[in-house]
Amino acid sequence: MKKFARAILSNLFTLLLSLTLAILIWVNAQQSNDPVRSEFMTIPVDIINQPEDSILIEPPADERLNTQIVFDGPASAISQLTPGDFSAVLDLSNIPVGEKSIAIINILPNVPDITLRTSQIEIDVFLEKLVEREIPVTLDLRGDVARGHVQGTPLVDPAAITVSGPASSVNELDFARVTVFLNNEAEDVIVSRQPIFYDQLGRIASVRTLDLSADQVDITIPVIESANYAEKFIDVDIVGEPAPGYRVLSLKVTPLSVLVRGRQTLLEQLDRVQTEPIDITGLKEPFRQQVTLALPDGVTQDEVEEIFVDIDIQPFYTTDTYNPAVAVQGVGEGLVASIEPEFVRVVLFGPLPVLESLLDEEVGVTIDLFGLITGTYSLEPDVSFPDRGIELRSVQPSQVTVTITRAVTATNELTGTLPITETGALPLPLQTAPGNEFDGRLFTGFFAAPYPISFPGRIRP
Repeated sequence: MKKFARAILSNLFTLLLSLTLAILIWVNAQQSNDPVRSEFMTIPVDIINQPEDSILIEPPADERLNTQIVFDGPASAISQLTPGDFSAVLDLSNIPVGEKSIAIINILPNVPDITLRTSQIEIDVFLEKLVEREIPVTLDLRGDVARGHVQGTPLVDPAAITVSGPASSVNELDFARVTVFLNNEAEDVIVSRQPIFYDQLGRIASVRTLDLSADQVDITIPVIESANYAEKFIDVDIVGEPAPGYRVLSLKVTPLSVLVRGRQTLLEQLDRVQTEPIDITGLKEPFRQQVTLALPDGVTQDEVEEIFVDIDIQPFYTTDTYNPAVAVQGVGEGLVASIEPEFVRVVLFGPLPVLESLLDEEVGVTIDLFGLITGTYSLEPDVSFPDRGIELRSVQPSQVTVTITRAVTATNELTGTLPITETGALPLPLQTAPGNEFDGRLFTGFFAAPYPISFPGRIRP
């Protein structure tokens, strides 16, 4: 019986040893195929249980809090991990407000087979009380209103700015200031300005990290006329007419208005003031003139001030039509040219007086035939006219037809049945080709007739 028990124990020990060796061999094989390695990763930190009416100063609340972790695990599992597979939590429930403290970030993996090197990270935190205050706005007014005017009570909107943020930053603020410069203003001043904040020591304070109820302040400063003073616009008194064909294009008075004084009843009846008369009879050019004011009795100009009037006189602009004959130039030797049409319609645009004085012969139309041989051409005519501010608007037709042919030559021997008189007069009409005169005593030009003509005898000079 003892031998049997010993045999069973011996076999059981052998079995356990074999199983252990098998497990070790399997683990080694698995580690060879999927080894364990270390990795690090940056993950976001969630902040929970922050006390009410507090603001996180350190680390800054306006920046995302992150932390780095180191972990171990199989290579196959690590290669697919993301920051979302871990959770990092900063609990502020036990952190005092108003003093620096140390807090713990607790880190947990959300996947199996991952081991963290550390599950807690210490960081410095500083919670400060969140407060809100109204900071008064003061107006710094510099300069003065125009003479004859008085400044009313300024209106500042808002009169105070609500500022919220950390107590240490908010409590150091004293006031906010806006500055407005007056430069002889004669009308109400309405502007917007960005306030500048100052601390209790009178130094400029930064409010970059604070919340403001308004970042602009609207300022209205009433400006009213003093009794017995009034600002009146100036009218220009023009008499006469410019030269025929000219017009007054514009009037400009500098300054536009002046300050006058007198009894209040007179000033209220006076809508505008007028300059002395300016005679423009027969004028053709722009000019500038210094003038004085024609003020009614009992009203005077407050200060001596030069007043200038700029009068722009320009001619009327119009169009006019001309019908010049088309002239040719550059006809080759032995060639003649005929033109269709012989006249063209030219429309010019310019000052009326210039066009009215422009003579018909000053508008020319030519066709350049240099280098052209026999044939029919459509050519664009060249229009010429004096350079007096005139523009060419149109030419109709825009092209003319030119036919170039060879000239008919005359022979010394002419035979025919028609007699020749002593003066060389012919009983039939002849056409003469311009520029081909061969004998002025007998006739000018070459013969051209609708049918053949023969003459007895010989033509002699």
